[in-house]
Amino acid sequence: MAKNLGRDVVKNVKSIASGNSINASDDIIKKRKQICQGCQFFNGAQDRCLKCGCFLAVKVYLKASSCPINTW
Repeated sequence: MAKNLGRDVVKNVKSIASGNSINASDDIIKKRKQICQGCQFFNGAQDRCLKCGCFLAVKVYLKASSCPINTW
């Protein structure tokens, strides 16, 4: 879980340093949430991905973040 968090932090910092926005668009956020909620690794009680351990309430909003099983 810490490794995945670290990887996402690095990707997002690099993206910001390149002049990109930190936030994904509303459409992308909505699509990501729908994909996650239909995934076998989604824990609805905690709004968390059981594969990477991330809290989806944060992860889906970060533009440079990605799904650990490459669904988005």
